[in-house]
Amino acid sequence: MLPSLLVASLSLATAGWALHESDVGVVDWHTRLVGVPLQNTFHGDLILTATTSNVFAALNATDGSIAWRSIHDDDDPVAAFDVYNHSNVALLSGPGGSTLRTYDTSTGHLLLERRLHNPAHARRHEIQHVAITTGPGSVEGSTTLFALTNGDTVSRIDSRSGEVVWTWSSPDEGSLVVYSHIRTTPDAVYAVGFAKSKAAYTLHVTTLSIANGSTIASVNIPANLAKDRPSFVLLEAPTSSLAAPGPCLTWLESTSIRAAVLTPGLRGQVQILPGVNYTRIQDIGLAGAGQLIAFTQDGSAHVMRYDGESLRPMWEFTDVAPSQTHTESYFAGSLSEDGEPRIASVYWSHANHKAIHQTFTPRLAEGKGQVTGYTFPFRTHEHGVIRHVGSVSLYLASPLTPFTKVTFDGRSSHTHETTRLLLTTSTGTLQLWKHDVLQWSREEALSTIRVATFVPLPPSSASSSLSAGSTVGQGISGTVLTCIRRFSESILQHLRTYAVGPIIHEDGSTRSSGAPSALYSDQFGFRQVIVAATTEGVLYGLDSSDGRVIWRRLFGLGWASDRVGGRVLPVKMYVLPAKVGRVSDDGSKEETLKQTVVVVTQRRAHNSLVDTVVFEVDPLTGDDVPPLEDGESDASRSRYGPLEGKDVIQGPMIESFVLPDGQGTVAMLDEFLQVQLYPDTPATRASLANLAPSLHLVLPTRTSSTPSPGRGSDNDVSTRAQLVGHRLTFNDNVSTVHVAYPTWRIMLGPGETIRETIRNGKDAGQELSVGKVLGDRRTLYKYLNKHLRVVLTEAKGIGAQTGLESSGTMCGLYVLDSVKGTVLYRARLPAPEGRCDDVRAAFVDHWLVYSYFEDGTSAGGDGTKGWRIVSVEMYEGKKPDDVTRSFELSSYSNATTDITTYEQAYLIPYGVTALSTTSTRLGVTLKNLIVASRRRAVHSVPRRLLDPRRPLGKVSPSEAEEGLVTYDAVLPDDARLTLSHNYEVANIRQIMNAPSRLESTSLVLAIGLDLFLTRVSPSGTFDVLSENFNKAQLVLTIGGLALAIGLARPVVRRRQLRGRWYSA
Repeated sequence: MLPSLLVASLSLATAGWALHESDVGVVDWHTRLVGVPLQNTFHGDLILTATTSNVFAALNATDGSIAWRSIHDDDDPVAAFDVYNHSNVALLSGPGGSTLRTYDTSTGHLLLERRLHNPAHARRHEIQHVAITTGPGSVEGSTTLFALTNGDTVSRIDSRSGEVVWTWSSPDEGSLVVYSHIRTTPDAVYAVGFAKSKAAYTLHVTTLSIANGSTIASVNIPANLAKDRPSFVLLEAPTSSLAAPGPCLTWLESTSIRAAVLTPGLRGQVQILPGVNYTRIQDIGLAGAGQLIAFTQDGSAHVMRYDGESLRPMWEFTDVAPSQTHTESYFAGSLSEDGEPRIASVYWSHANHKAIHQTFTPRLAEGKGQVTGYTFPFRTHEHGVIRHVGSVSLYLASPLTPFTKVTFDGRSSHTHETTRLLLTTSTGTLQLWKHDVLQWSREEALSTIRVATFVPLPPSSASSSLSAGSTVGQGISGTVLTCIRRFSESILQHLRTYAVGPIIHEDGSTRSSGAPSALYSDQFGFRQVIVAATTEGVLYGLDSSDGRVIWRRLFGLGWASDRVGGRVLPVKMYVLPAKVGRVSDDGSKEETLKQTVVVVTQRRAHNSLVDTVVFEVDPLTGDDVPPLEDGESDASRSRYGPLEGKDVIQGPMIESFVLPDGQGTVAMLDEFLQVQLYPDTPATRASLANLAPSLHLVLPTRTSSTPSPGRGSDNDVSTRAQLVGHRLTFNDNVSTVHVAYPTWRIMLGPGETIRETIRNGKDAGQELSVGKVLGDRRTLYKYLNKHLRVVLTEAKGIGAQTGLESSGTMCGLYVLDSVKGTVLYRARLPAPEGRCDDVRAAFVDHWLVYSYFEDGTSAGGDGTKGWRIVSVEMYEGKKPDDVTRSFELSSYSNATTDITTYEQAYLIPYGVTALSTTSTRLGVTLKNLIVASRRRAVHSVPRRLLDPRRPLGKVSPSEAEEGLVTYDAVLPDDARLTLSHNYEVANIRQIMNAPSRLESTSLVLAIGLDLFLTRVSPSGTFDVLSENFNKAQLVLTIGGLALAIGLARPVVRRRQLRGRWYSA
């Protein structure tokens, strides 16, 4: 009895701590990101950047941290920016540059916001049509801003008050001429753009009076620019020029460079540079200094300079084209501290396996130049290739185009030791190099995560030793000794943990005293590996305890890498169970603890070919794992270089899923509905053959019949979208693989398209409780059908027939049985702005939750605008105590439709960007709803508040016994429900969750522009001791009781013996 009591008491001590307010930042973490840069500019000790995530930010050049950032909505894209007054920056954003904002560059404070035109009236053009620059018209310290918006409007704006001094609009309103660049001189404003024609573009220039915006001149310049890549560079005369000429318009026509020096009256001639055949010209950020780069057909590059009178070459970089010894050279320009231009060239040397940096410093006074260089150890196998070289310009805000992205700080120093170079790689990594030393690196590709999953870590050696070793063949004595050794080690481990408790490290992980620092799980299972695949072609392994990058790998392009190039887009990710492999020296086989991760991707080559490629990696190291059909080997491939994928389908993939065979076989459907397996072995094919009768798929499709005469194709019944159920069959006379064939179909409404299909949550079928006991002792049995699917749709052009008069668009939500296509629940939801992107849904077990925005105009609504969350629960039968055993009932039974649905809607004070529910290992703990809001926060809403059975009136005693509270239409805006505390977790797209070893606690990961991870205990930490629990008192109490028992036992025995003698 004493040993059993001791072991039981010690086992309670293994969970000796819980989450407290002091744990913020220790048990959770937040990674702030800005996105993959489009354009970077050095500004003193700051780096101003505009990114693909629609963020404008300032980074600290010293350590790469975010000084400040401005996050824009999707309908407010960043278009152009320019620095003025050395301390402010002006930004144009929105459709056509509809909004002007100015910021303090050091603090990010918003100084001015001005609407220049209605975004709804913005014009769309195929070419860049937004620009901003500063002018010479400063009044009392206020700088004049000139903005080009909509491609046809130029405005002069006072930077202090935001007052629009004058506005000029093109007479044709952009129908014939689209302006893309503006320049200012003391006399005029030059607007330059493209004039449309049938076969090509010509150039058009208009000069405006800087005082009142009146037109001075407007002419077409003869040119023949290809429509696929029209471009020109507008060069300004250098400040050292004696005269005050206008800008120089430079473009490439055929193989010759042509230039026109502009004057306010637009009188002049076009100059042609003879003798050299050029392939392209490039603005490297020195247009304000009158310089650009021109590439020749023989593989060299010329530095072209405009001196105020003409354009001529001043330097030649040789061998800049890609070859077997080096990659293509990328150029960036900057100004030194004394205002002299400097040009940097960066390329990768295949021979030296290093990046080479060269700097050209012109000596204009002497008519000469100097080139110096050095190498730096850029890791191309980890970060891809250097594809972008951005530039610095204090004079011009270049349009946000991703053609160059290495940023060179020419003002850093005249010596190589302090030269700063900012690289943006093909994988979205942002790096700052100081000479040949990497100062910092930002993994901005993490802002583009598309699929991710949690992978549990193996236990430490101390824990794993408890279960290591086999007792087979040891005999009785050997087995007894092994059991005694395991029991002793377990007792010692419990005593160590109980005496000192788990040590909380700065990285948020919990390790026992003296535990190794290798990649092992903590005792509570909080530390796991997050495997995340991004659209930038990078696969990451992250530590869930602190968010640090454990490893990174690049997706290989396969045959496309040496031929045409392309990109790899992740589609699905699966964690496969541990495989059986050779792990012992004597060659015996036993199951290992090693899991693998499979990433199903689409490779899109630049020649438009699409293939389905599968990558399998070791989640702990990122190493390649060869498929089983390549040989029964556990040997991983090298972790250096790109991942080696396996081409499974020569074409796009329609659907993928994991066979429920326990072996982790991935099945994929190609466009012909043929099933391809990974790995494809006789064992997996046999497994598919056995499971095929029980597999049911739901695929969206459209009818291909000819539309009826006189009817639009969008609303014609013959072209409506359909939901089609499929099963798998095998016919060796038709195909060598299984093929999906239709079993049922549902025709959707006119103009209705399918947005998303949501499966039941992964806890389906693992719910321990199959019913809910009511206060009157009756039971509601949960409807646990693992074949249920949620389908979100969008229907356009439906008019007033549905009551959605504001936009003519309706959003649909269906819950259906994938086996026979029975629709069990449906809802019609409004789309105020003509889009259904705001409709989110989460479905787990028998609980469905969805959110939408009600604009107050839909039919059947209550007229109240606001965000709503609807909670739906499905139960068996028509009344309590009705049982159909839905979790094991055949879907072909009529009883599958015998359900009762409870639903209730709630108003919430914020918009929703993502929904999910918590999950635990055994499903005992209640599930909370995790909500990502437009407030850039993550909230946890208790299930109790979302119970659709909350009574509308006074709570009865039986309802109070259930824990129900009176229905309130508005969910409380309680800061205690905010998981992200004061963190700004921006643009969350999806929420993932994973169970820990504690049944009470779930891990929650929010993925978007930022990453945020925390722990949630919906039912409280019932399986851990509180922080102020008195362990010493418990030990002393147990010890005292054990001692008392030991002392009292002989006395009791003597009394019992004496009683027997005397009773006899």
